[in-house]
Amino acid sequence: MITYETETTIDAPPAAVWKHLIDFERHDEWSRHFKLRGEPAVGARGRVEFELFGRASGAPVVIRTADAGRELRWSGGPKGIVFGSHYFLMEALDGGSRTRFRHGESFSGVLAPLVWALLKAQLGPSYEGFNQDLKLRVEQDA
Repeated sequence: MITYETETTIDAPPAAVWKHLIDFERHDEWSRHFKLRGEPAVGARGRVEFELFGRASGAPVVIRTADAGRELRWSGGPKGIVFGSHYFLMEALDGGSRTRFRHGESFSGVLAPLVWALLKAQLGPSYEGFNQDLKLRVEQDA
């Protein structure tokens, strides 16, 4: 398994971060990097939309964890070939007034090493960008 993870601190409590993270219908308003579609409920089928090599792209996903203010996780892809488990983890800091936001993905399967190279070159910066877009959205709303 190969994992890529990013982290940022958001000057708002985890509940405020969660509010914007799970409002999939409004991701178009603030995320320039990728958008989630569907419902933030365990077992729900959805879609992640992103740009890859300058072209609009996307992939079907299934929500695996939706633990309010703590963790949102989805997975997708053909198991054994290249399967991804994408996650957002929120941890309260400073008595709950700030949030450590960890965002990453673990890949498994025979093509995972190829995806790793692609992730670092193309998708990695979009993870950081999503973090910054979310941070700006949450802090402006606080």
